[in-house]
Amino acid sequence: MPPTFAEIEAFRSDPSPGAAAAVVDRLLSDPRHGERWGRHWLDYARYADTKDLVLLYGRDALRPYAYTYRDYVVRAFNADVPYDEFVRDQLAADLVEPKLPPWRLAALGYLTLGRLFDQNPHDQIDDQIDTVGRGLLGLTVACARCHDHKYDAVTMEDYYGWYGVFASTERPYVQPLIEDPRDVPGGLAFEEQLARAQKELEDHLDAQFAALTEILRKRIGDYLVRAATTPPDLTETTQFALSLTPDDFRPSLMVRTRRFLERRARPEDRVFGPWARLMALEDGRFSEQAPAVLEGLGDGVNPRVRDALRRANPTNWAMVARTYGEVLLAAYEGSKGAAAGGVASGVGGADPDRQELLGVVTGPEGPMWFPRRDTPNHMSRAEKDKYGTLVLNLDKLAAHATNAPPARAMVLTELPEPYEPRVFLRGSPARPGPTVPRAFLRVLSGGETLPLGPGSGRLELARRIASPTNPLTARVFVNRVWMEHFGEPLVSSPADFGARTPAPLQGELLDWLADEFVRSGWSVKHLHRVIVLSGAYRQSVDPGPGGGDAEDPLIGHYPRRRIDLEAMRDTLLFVSGRLDPRLGGRPVDVADDPLNRRRTVYGLIDRQNLPGLFRSFDFAVPDQCVERRPHTTVPQQALFAMNSPFVQEQARAVAEGSAAGGASGAGRVAALFRRVLGREPTVGETEKALRFIGTARSDTGTQPDPWEQFAQVLLVSNEAVFLD
Repeated sequence: MPPTFAEIEAFRSDPSPGAAAAVVDRLLSDPRHGERWGRHWLDYARYADTKDLVLLYGRDALRPYAYTYRDYVVRAFNADVPYDEFVRDQLAADLVEPKLPPWRLAALGYLTLGRLFDQNPHDQIDDQIDTVGRGLLGLTVACARCHDHKYDAVTMEDYYGWYGVFASTERPYVQPLIEDPRDVPGGLAFEEQLARAQKELEDHLDAQFAALTEILRKRIGDYLVRAATTPPDLTETTQFALSLTPDDFRPSLMVRTRRFLERRARPEDRVFGPWARLMALEDGRFSEQAPAVLEGLGDGVNPRVRDALRRANPTNWAMVARTYGEVLLAAYEGSKGAAAGGVASGVGGADPDRQELLGVVTGPEGPMWFPRRDTPNHMSRAEKDKYGTLVLNLDKLAAHATNAPPARAMVLTELPEPYEPRVFLRGSPARPGPTVPRAFLRVLSGGETLPLGPGSGRLELARRIASPTNPLTARVFVNRVWMEHFGEPLVSSPADFGARTPAPLQGELLDWLADEFVRSGWSVKHLHRVIVLSGAYRQSVDPGPGGGDAEDPLIGHYPRRRIDLEAMRDTLLFVSGRLDPRLGGRPVDVADDPLNRRRTVYGLIDRQNLPGLFRSFDFAVPDQCVERRPHTTVPQQALFAMNSPFVQEQARAVAEGSAAGGASGAGRVAALFRRVLGREPTVGETEKALRFIGTARSDTGTQPDPWEQFAQVLLVSNEAVFLD
């Protein structure tokens, strides 16, 4: 927002050498500083208040607690949270010891506010990798999803090392409170309602987990028969089944069954050794060759399997698989009787042979095992629809609450057991390759593989990203701050410091600023002071004799540029005296409500229906990390300035304010110039203004009032909307 006329005059009349530094300190301590610079960060974090599945969610697409991330960012910049801690908060605020203040948990929105990609977890993790890589390191790590990076020293092993970090987390159905419900009107009543809705969801999950586990264990034979007799098809490799019935094969479990057999079907295996030998027989000579194989099964084979196969005397692969299914199911059903008090055969009341088979059916390495959190992936259509309704209801309760509910942080939580990543060949989850450790990028680790841990490794990842020895993190952030101050960055591609990006023309300056930034304790406000008190920043926009180069990379003069959407709208509210100074809170409609007085940073960002106003003025598309906004000049911008009810509302307020104290004529013109442009008008400007007012008055029926028209002219003039 612009300085007032009084502030400008006070600065001009202060001859002290510390006058500029005093103004900088005052502005950095103003709460509006965090609102301004926080909005820049939200571009990099691909912030939006809604989900992207508009056809699924419709008017319920709002993420009711997304705003807490925006409020965290604003508060962190105002508090000058050291940037290394700021980065750590974004990735692992929940893992820091001692525990951080609750408001800092909201920083995890950096990882959780991306697109849902039709509920595809692999694409969601890819989005997290891309946002962390480009947003914090200036590296396009996500390019290594399907193959080693074609230009930079990032491999598929690096990519899936990070994949394992984010795959070791899950998003809780109900996020943790960061505000005391007792401090919120109606907060306790809302929490009781939310608890009931959560219990209904958890009960449905528990019931489905138990039912599906039982059904799928009993169908293990069907999965074995399919694996033995048919090759994989598209129905198995599809990521998600949208309309499963109780009789359908579950794609992920079918794939798991095939992988299980690849791993266990070895001649030396006690259970699946016979499978390996029988499946190796020629299809046309199976009946001829099988008896010799069955006769040769010795003591190294589970006797229950050996005896069942000999009794069945299979004549083809399908019979082998069905026999295995029967013997495994018998072991499972028998275990229920033993658990219920029946007598188990074997020494000491336990049957180790049956226990060995039972492990195949119920063990975590078996083909039918899945964790409770994956239950929705296996539900049939009706139960899946009910689950989706119950999950959505948690957000609907908060989104449609009469009063703002207690604030919650959109966090991630650690899985009980970290995910052990494997390289996906050609990026396909259906083609797992070699295992890799959860590790930091080798190009930033001296060429070594440095595993990340404990747990998911998020905290260690954050520490290595924001390490003083990391050559990228400080430079990437300094480059962005420089870009927002001068309009152009030192490195031309702020989100890609890779080999294909031209080296900065002033590399020494970038290095020095990065070193100074780290030496200051990663203080963002210190970085601002260094830049805005520099000779480069304090130059005139006048290039002097010869006109200079409008795109001078050496900053021979301060580059004139148009202010962005947020600064423009906030300036209009500020000079009209109508700006609402409240900090934080739920998003509001700033695009279509001409009477809305909140700062633009608090406007609702609808990911799939970005308002026309935002699009016209080059707002950042919130689908991915945006390295810089485009700069366009299109007719819609002028049409907004001339016809927008919002602009007209501010012009009316400015015109009314100029008449304060009975001012009229030249005095009123001067009041308008001081209020809107922060200066006195020249004699020629006063004469033209009065001539315009007189002409407009003589035009019978002119609407709006001539003074409002003149105020609007000043509000949308180049002098008002360009940094000069």
